[in-house]
Order: sequence, then C-alpha cells, then structure tokens
Amino acid sequence: VTLGVTNLNPTNVNVSGVVTATTLDGNLLATGTPTLGLGVTINTSGLNISGVATAGIVSATTLYGDGSNLTGIALTIAPLNYNPAVLGSDVSASPGIGLTFNQGVKAGSGNVTLRISGAAGTVVQNWGVGSSISYSNGDTISLSLDSNLSNQEVYHLSYPSGAFTNIGGDLSYVGTAYTFSVKPIFTQLWTWGVGTRGVLAQNNTTAYSSPIQIPGTNWTEGGSSYWSSESYHATAHTKTDGTLWVWGSNAYGQLGQNDRTQRSSPVQVPGTTWTRSKVGKLDIFGTKSDGTLWAWGRNFSGMLGINVDSGYYSSPVQIPGTTWPASGTKRNIATASQTTAVIKTDGTLWTWGHNSSQGALGHNNRTDYSSPTQVPGTTWSEIAGGHYNWIATKTDGTLWSWGYGLTGGLGLNQGGALRYSSPTQIPGTNWAAIAKEQYFSLATKTDGTLWAWGWNAEGVLGQNGPAAIYYSSPVQVGTDTTWSTESKNLVATSRAMDNHYAFAVKTDGTMWSWGANEVGTLGQNNLTHYSSPVQIPGSWNSVTAGQFMMQATKQV
Repeated sequence: VTLGVTNLNPTNVNVSGVVTATTLDGNLLATGTPTLGLGVTINTSGLNISGVATAGIVSATTLYGDGSNLTGIALTIAPLNYNPAVLGSDVSASPGIGLTFNQGVKAGSGNVTLRISGAAGTVVQNWGVGSSISYSNGDTISLSLDSNLSNQEVYHLSYPSGAFTNIGGDLSYVGTAYTFSVKPIFTQLWTWGVGTRGVLAQNNTTAYSSPIQIPGTNWTEGGSSYWSSESYHATAHTKTDGTLWVWGSNAYGQLGQNDRTQRSSPVQVPGTTWTRSKVGKLDIFGTKSDGTLWAWGRNFSGMLGINVDSGYYSSPVQIPGTTWPASGTKRNIATASQTTAVIKTDGTLWTWGHNSSQGALGHNNRTDYSSPTQVPGTTWSEIAGGHYNWIATKTDGTLWSWGYGLTGGLGLNQGGALRYSSPTQIPGTNWAAIAKEQYFSLATKTDGTLWAWGWNAEGVLGQNGPAAIYYSSPVQVGTDTTWSTESKNLVATSRAMDNHYAFAVKTDGTMWSWGANEVGTLGQNNLTHYSSPVQIPGSWNSVTAGQFMMQATKQV
C-alpha cells in the first residue's frame, strides 16, 4: 500500500490517497520527502535535523545507538536534588551537604566553597573536588563539615563551573550557588527539688523529684551567659532577648523589683541588655552587653562591691568598670557566703566582701573589702567558691585554691582545718571545668576525666564506697573519659555538712547526679541516695544548683 504523502508538518498533512483497512500487512511507504518543518526531514537515509528547533519539542523515553554521531548538547549535567535545599530555612547545624545529578559524574577542577551570608562573606570551609569530596552511586557527591554550623546563620554555598564532568569527561557542569539558613535553637528551662518560696517558678511552692519545665523557649544556656541559683531560695536567669528574670525569696530586695515581695513565677528586672547573672546567698549580680557589672540585695560586709559596708538595695546598682565579663561559657563570676569573685576580660581576678576570719579573698590578709580588689596575676580563667574557700584555674591549665580548708576541701593533701590567704597550686596542668561547694570540690581534666575531693557526705565524691570519710587530694570519679570540660555542665552544691549532691553532663548530652537525695534533689523521681553517678533521662545543655533545688536547660 502506498500513500502519497507529499507534505507532513505541524500545520497539515497532505495525502494523495487514503486507504482504510482493518488489517495492514507489509510496509507502509511514503513517496517523496516528507517535511516536518523547521529543517526536519525524513527520507530513506533516516532522520535529518538541520538547524535548531525553536517551536516544537521532540520527546523520547529511549534513545537507541551510542550517540556518536550527535553534535551539540545531548544531555546537560543538572542537579536533581540539593542538600541542603535551595533557600532552606530550617537546616540543622550539622547537615549533610551535597548534590545528586541526573547522570554519573566525576571530579573536574576547582573548589566548592561555603561562606557566611553572601558570596563575599567569610569562608567557613573549602573542599577540593578531587580530594575532599566523596562520590557515590555514580551520580551523588557528598561533602563533610569540619564543625557544626551556627544556628540562625545564613550561609552561601558555591559550586564553580567545571567542578564536575560527565563520566566521559567531555561535558562539564555549569555550576551553581545558593543560600540556606540554619534553624534557630530554642532553649527550655527545667527545674526540680524543693519549691519553697516559689523558687521552682511553677506559681506554687510544691516540691518535684523529677524535672518540670518553666514556661518559655528562649532562655539562655551557658553559651550566652552563665547563670546560677544559690541559697535562700532565689533564682535569676537571662533570655536571648537580653532580658533578665527573677523569682523566689525577696526578703532583702534581691529580686531587683524595688520591693521585698517574693515571687513564685518569673518577673523581669528592668533592662534589655542583660547577658549574665549570678545569684549569691542574699544578693544577685548581673552583667550587661556593654561590659558593666551590677549588684543588688543585702550588702553585708560590703559584698555588693559598691564601696559601702552595709544596707539593702532592691534595684540594681553599678559596680565601677566596663571590662567585666559580658558573654561566654566560662565560670568567671562566683559568690561564696559573703564574698564575691569576678574575672575581667583581661584575665585579672577581683574579689571583695567578708575576709576577716579566713583570708578567703586571696589578698594574703584578713581584711574586708567593700569594693573590688585585685588578686595577683593576669591569666586567670575560671573561678568557683564554697564557704570561705575558692578554687580557680589559669589559662595554662593549672588549678589553685585558697581560704578555709576544712575536711580536705582545698585539695592540697593536708588534713585538718587549714587556712591559706593566697592562691596555692593543686598539682596538675590539664584542669578544665571546676565546681565547688562548702565542703567538697569537683573538676574535670582536658582528657574528659572527672575528679573530686573534700568531705564525702552521702557519697558525693562518687567513689561508690564509705561516705563518712574525706579526701584531701583529687580522686577520680569512675573511669569514664567523656565528661564535659565546660564548667556550665558541672555542679557541686550542699546544705549543711551532711547534705551534699553533685551533677555533671557528659559530651553526649546525658546528665548524671549523685549524693544526698532526701527531698528528691537528684531528679531521679525517688528519695534514694547514690554514691556514684546515675543518669537523669533526657539530653541536656547546662546545669546549675541551689540548696535543695536544681535547674538545667535543654535545646529543641
């Protein structure tokens, strides 16, 4: 059967004869040279395309042959999947980075670059396409980050032209660049223990033996400020918007509300530039983003540092100076009984308050000071205080102690009631995090080990043995090497000589507690004492303590 097809194009079909049949055997031939338009012809030699089609699309699911006679672009290298997504706004801080292409690829030349913000931003990391990138399944490339990304930061990821080619090596990827945003972190604040005077911020005075959340998701943790809640049932904590919130006992105006009314839920201290806070026995200290230091509450023996020996201050009063620590995770603001110690940004250590009986201020005397006075040295790093005694680290990893050393609390391998009125070194040069209370101390080393010394009441030194003994030099707690080396993750606290308890967070975010537990302070949902660390459920970012109450943060 022959059809006289003289013209075949997108406009019409010219046929010089039509045969209709229900069955067709043999070949259907066309005479002449059918024309499809736009330079496309079909003849006995095959399909011929001359020129580029601009008003029509030829689609096929299968291409037969090896394509050796094709010229021009047969198949562009194009990504099918971007990781992270282009303009992604909820990316994790440790995302996978890479591309999946529409065909197999191999390394070309150049570097893939990750920057902060735009194309001219600070370089975070470079990857050489031939040395630092993994290739899998033929069509997928993967890049590994050296460290986690910063939350709430915008990043710019650039793949240069020619970075990848097809497997044959004769076709290059044209490249691309795009931005994505790392999701914000929300920090929750949790608490447990005795709720006296509303210190648990639950709008009641109920006790809780396991963690319960304080409302809000923008509380700070040690990355932005170091906070603490000490005795006399008062608490202070900053939020990410620079506000400072307080609750609990207010007998001496320590809540900074210009009154003496206790609060069982958080109330704001005026101001929006607060960065850190530290609660003492009857007072509170706070720093602002401009490097200023403020104090309020009871001023016994000049412990507020405002050059006045006594009185009560129910709203913040500035301590002179603008180089006080305004940010960071270091434990460089500390209180102990009626004394205060702060490390400035230049590494100098300053103390003030009551000093007449124990020499706790580290000035080699027993004189009270009502304004900050420097302890010799310019390389102090962190400090923690107990009852008239202190421990502190320097930037070289050494650990120092001074003050009243009852029951081995100074860690100097000497028993009895000792007094050192100036810093004395505890052996070792690789100390990291520190925590101290009245009768015992805790510290981690840079190798992730945990150490304790002092009075072992209720097994608080974590030795899983007799409690009624003391250790006058550091002993290791267990054999683990995964304890956090940040002081925001280590707590030593007590009430009287026989109520000691400890908390520590490991590098995997697990939190552990041990020691006295008569009121549920250990967060184990029971009243059992423990002489070695026991895990509290959940993943945690920082922990702090008061007398018979605790607080810790989670990130979600």
